[in-house]
Amino acid sequence: MRKSRPLTELEGTVLGVVWVQQPCTPYQVRRQFTDSPSPHWSGSAGAIYPLMTRLETGGLLRSRSHATGSRKSRRYALTPAGRTALQTWVGPPLAADVVGLPPDPLRTRIAFLSVLPAARRRRFLTEMEERLRDFLEIAERVQREGRGAGPYFQLMARGATAMQKTRLDWLRSVTAALSNGGMGSGRPKRSR
Repeated sequence: MRKSRPLTELEGTVLGVVWVQQPCTPYQVRRQFTDSPSPHWSGSAGAIYPLMTRLETGGLLRSRSHATGSRKSRRYALTPAGRTALQTWVGPPLAADVVGLPPDPLRTRIAFLSVLPAARRRRFLTEMEERLRDFLEIAERVQREGRGAGPYFQLMARGATAMQKTRLDWLRSVTAALSNGGMGSGRPKRSR
């Protein structure tokens, strides 16, 4: 039986994908990650396959051999303990790291833009706007095409699209503020 430590985000997400698609193969789970508009999820075989084995060893998944022609695989489903763990992970209660301000490497870099010469700062902002638009298009396409299962996936996809639109609007306001030249050097003043 599984020890009672909280699930990681990856473990909880894998259990959720299995729950929605069960029975399913690790390849099908991996495809959900590789098809995601978020670069956060790698979907690498080196992460997903061993994780599913660990979740099975921990009593949260069960598997059965499955063959399609000469190709053999394992199909996974949640155990009752896996469903309970998934329900606990989804919440409530919700931890601060779930509802608080998430880490954002873009926002962090903006704090230190003054380290770049003006021309390079403009290139950074231009490239970032282009990249945000690219990811927004991907999120909108995923939402339109309805990849995934059911209305809850559509709500998640709508959230991803809204978040990217908000980030893009925010970046445009940063660019406008910097274009107006009222930001100074951005370096903290040294105390004497």
